[in-house]
Amino acid sequence: MQIDKDLFFESLYKKLNPRSGVFQPIDNTNETGWKKVLDIKWKGGIHYIVEGYSHYKWGWCYVMRNGQFISTMSYIALRCDDGLKFLQHHIDDIEDGKYRNKKTWHEQIKSFVEEKSLVSYMNNTKWRELVNDLMEKAPWDCVQYKTLFEKNAPEPDVFWNLHGDEDFNFGSKTLDLSEIEWMKIKHVETVREHIGLLVPDKIQTIDHKSLILEILQKHSIPYEYNESEQTFTIYGYR
Repeated sequence: MQIDKDLFFESLYKKLNPRSGVFQPIDNTNETGWKKVLDIKWKGGIHYIVEGYSHYKWGWCYVMRNGQFISTMSYIALRCDDGLKFLQHHIDDIEDGKYRNKKTWHEQIKSFVEEKSLVSYMNNTKWRELVNDLMEKAPWDCVQYKTLFEKNAPEPDVFWNLHGDEDFNFGSKTLDLSEIEWMKIKHVETVREHIGLLVPDKIQTIDHKSLILEILQKHSIPYEYNESEQTFTIYGYR
């Protein structure tokens, strides 16, 4: 059931006390889908964001700084007193300094790199250029990578394509490219053709070495080549 959006917004602003925060202008012209219904900003760049669906019955709320999350996302009922009390409790927590020293994910990565005395060899621009080209031109299972926070995890033993990688394509958690410790790119593609139940698959290999080299050189990306693995390794940090 649709409700009067103007009355909804007016009620929201009247019932919530932003404390020292300031209500930010909201575009409430979007009639469908999820939309921002509340944005309160504090000094230091902290924002309290509430998103709701077109009927404004349910929503998500979270705290951000510099465009990055510093809280979890909470699912709430917007059109009831308990939901408003929940929002006000969050606002009071921000006012009382609960999130003042919370680090964004990017800040946590920076602290980790400094603590481990790691040297950076890539930046987000180069990673983005590389990833975009791989997704466009290299659809086979050619990639494996490891992030900074997988120190105790074994190295991957398979390769995959970035189109099926949930950290690059799906959900609210998208991989921060500055997390990548290293990425390996395998330039040999194995193509299997199923012939029949009693006949072995026909296997063909296609060498894309020149294509991968072209991508790396186009973006001036440093790499190490392993002849036995037939892989290029790009280091984010060492």
